[in-house]
Amino acid sequence: MHVDEFLKKENRESLAKELTKEGLFELKEETIRGNTYNTFASAPKTLGEYFQFALIHGEWDFLAYEDESYSYQEVLNKAAGLAHVLQETYNIEKGDSVSFSMRNYPEWIYSYMAVTSIGAIAVPLNSWWQGEELDYGITHSESKLFIGDDERLERLKGFVEDIPRIAVRCDASAYENAVNFDEVVEPKESFPVVEVGPEDDASIMYTSGSTGYPKGVVATHRSIINTPVAWAFLATLAGSLESDGPTFPQPEKPCTLAAVPLFHVTGSHSNFLLSLLSATKMVLMYKWDPLKAIELIEKYKVTSFSGVPTMNQDILRTSEENPDIDVSSLAMLSGGGAARPPEQIKDQEKNHPTKAAGVGYGLTETNAAGTNASGKLLYSKPDSAGFPTPLVHEIKILDEEGNEVETGELGEVAIRSASNFRCYWKNEEATKEAMDSEGWFRSGDVGCVDEDGFVFIKDRIKDIVIRGGENIACLEIEGVIAEHPAVAEASVFGIPDERLGESLVTRIALKPGQTLNEAELSSFLDGKIAKFKIPERMWFQEDELPRIASGKTAKKLMREEAIKELGLD
Repeated sequence: MHVDEFLKKENRESLAKELTKEGLFELKEETIRGNTYNTFASAPKTLGEYFQFALIHGEWDFLAYEDESYSYQEVLNKAAGLAHVLQETYNIEKGDSVSFSMRNYPEWIYSYMAVTSIGAIAVPLNSWWQGEELDYGITHSESKLFIGDDERLERLKGFVEDIPRIAVRCDASAYENAVNFDEVVEPKESFPVVEVGPEDDASIMYTSGSTGYPKGVVATHRSIINTPVAWAFLATLAGSLESDGPTFPQPEKPCTLAAVPLFHVTGSHSNFLLSLLSATKMVLMYKWDPLKAIELIEKYKVTSFSGVPTMNQDILRTSEENPDIDVSSLAMLSGGGAARPPEQIKDQEKNHPTKAAGVGYGLTETNAAGTNASGKLLYSKPDSAGFPTPLVHEIKILDEEGNEVETGELGEVAIRSASNFRCYWKNEEATKEAMDSEGWFRSGDVGCVDEDGFVFIKDRIKDIVIRGGENIACLEIEGVIAEHPAVAEASVFGIPDERLGESLVTRIALKPGQTLNEAELSSFLDGKIAKFKIPERMWFQEDELPRIASGKTAKKLMREEAIKELGLD
């Protein structure tokens, strides 16, 4: 089939039906929590099986971090060693939660593999969170152990002191109730044997929505595994097409640069878990530096990169500024976590034709699954977010009453598949609000679907700002700002930012007779919330904030005024 034919929804589904009759991608119907979904019949049933499944590729160099290099078997053995420590030293049992937070270290991957392999629940916390935020994640998830590096352990001083800690790449003696990772974890040849099922809980990942506290998104083993297998299936579909240009490059020796934080589904799923299906080497990068990134691309012959759109742009710009650094191995630049500007895609097609552009749209609640497109499939509709994986992921657009709208009409994007989360941890009300009885998850994003089944994201319903791929709940920041004694009320919102997609700003009404400036408020917020949540622009006024008829603050009006004042319109 030619790529032009594949652009049509009915042709994608026709080809998908042929390729799902047998083999790894054979589909079968499975009833999950009362609803029927297409699932991959031959896919591993649990993450423990999934990690062993990767051995079908034989032995390969899997991880590189600075001067360190680890084969896949070495990674498995280290994870198995940690799994035994979790069981034998900390009495972690099936269903117990274990939190971890650190830079993009190999130990993050060991922790994820060890915890999920023994049926415990992995809780990867945002490494940018401050002490109170980490305390919330550990306490809310009911974690029995915390694994973290120096920066995270330092922030946790004075919090959850009864929770034991394993210290990663630092001196545990500086912290209460802590032991050194390398002193207690010895490589083992096998994991402890625990009976785990596909619908058992595997992880809780925290995401900021429109309410104050982040919600804990509970994913099962099946829902997590379904996404990377679906991506591999989509790559197989794209790789089978006839085209006069790249659709989805599949290098002989795949290698990816993992610079997105692993605590995001983009990092954990598209970088880490997907790599196991294709024997892809991962080069870990713990802090974003475009020059360092292209140096690593040259050193390791990196073939693919998946990150937020700003990172893609940084790589292209920095490679142009440093022509002596060879990035010719790079065949794929994909963006996720935030909308990728169509101008960026058009520029990549025109000026970097050997590096296929890619986009992906998904959420933590869908385990990053939703829509994808790359290369020629994307260049035909560069302002789209791609299309759902045929026969596996479903998307429809709903009006305010929950009815499906006509093709091309705007509404709320809803997603349905076996990749969807099970629930919000200890929040049944929010779960019912977000996901209906038929398994459709309401994303909070406004979009439309064209006649070819491509999805276009236009706006958001939820009161969140996406800054460089980070979801920021405006209500949460408003609450922290309101703690300042001079503040009567605050409204937080996003404005366009060429590099980050959006930047966070606030308009504040002061209490009578009080004064406050940007430096004072920024200092007050520093340490209370992660630095990326501190508004970059602040306006202060004595009068109350403008309101709409319902009495709510006129956030849309304030946003329009800020955009106009800053000359961004």
